[in-house]
Amino acid sequence: MIDRVPLQDLRIVATAILIQKESGGNLAEVLDKTAHVIRERFRLKRQIATHTAQGRLTGWILTFMPVVLGFALYWVNPTMMSLLWKTPIGVKLMWIASGMIVVGGFIIRQIVNMDV
Repeated sequence: MIDRVPLQDLRIVATAILIQKESGGNLAEVLDKTAHVIRERFRLKRQIATHTAQGRLTGWILTFMPVVLGFALYWVNPTMMSLLWKTPIGVKLMWIASGMIVVGGFIIRQIVNMDV
């Protein structure tokens, strides 16, 4: 069953039952402690999501801020911003900036994503 359903919680329950089967003892107590461990894992996941929320928000802001700022500058002064896609160096700079934004977004995402 563990091979067909790849859930960590199911693996914990199956391991607890197998250990109880080998060593003996009170199955109800083993299952109660296993349920406590699973509840604590969920609590820890929620706590990590809460603590990494600021990092995720910072990642979104840092990813979209250059795009929004570019549109705002184009709205204020279109002739200045149009140099970015009318000149060869401007096009290269746009590609480099886009690549750096994407790479930075992935790096921030890897930092704030944690597995429990």
